Amino acid sequence: MPVGVSYQDSNFKKVISLEHPDIRRSLIMVGEVGKSTTEAGTVFGKITSGEDAGKVRPLGLTYITQAEAEAASTFKVADASVLKVGDSIKIADGSAVTVTAVDKVNNTFSVDTEDAQTADLNDAVTLQDGSDTAFGVSLEPLEASDTDQPVPLIIHGVVYEKAITNALLATQLAAVKEDLFNRLWFIESY
Repeated sequence: MPVGVSYQDSNFKKVISLEHPDIRRSLIMVGEVGKSTTEAGTVFGKITSGEDAGKVRPLGLTYITQAEAEAASTFKVADASVLKVGDSIKIADGSAVTVTAVDKVNNTFSVDTEDAQTADLNDAVTLQDGSDTAFGVSLEPLEASDTDQPVPLIIHGVVYEKAITNALLATQLAAVKEDLFNRLWFIESY
């Protein structure tokens, strides 16, 4: 450690175990998604359909945080940063609709009024491009960009569960672990 710098001064966040070999891969992250800073430890999904196939984005999955008993066109979710205008999504088992607006600050998204629907608390909001299946975990923070950019991911190795930064329900995190089974191992303590 350099003279005059203490561990407390560092904003380093340990995401992986250095005792186990891992496989890292740099992939292209789609622009216009993610928080202002996408933290190290963010689970990413790989896009399998459409013009962005082969690229990655923060896991294409979030959940409703405010029920809508009447048909609505704007929904409050745990993390709207995984969405962008033009995305095709499903709320629970509803039909696929297109996102027309995203408010990352207030964690809301909108669809056309003719696509209005009801939503229950904790209903899954799932992207329809394949990115709802976990592919890897980011190794370093990324600043938001409107353009595509490279992102280093760990796709095989050991990850500390507490380092995962996505806003996921316990059942969704369990599904992520299942998606990554035999590639990434999640351990509980640092």
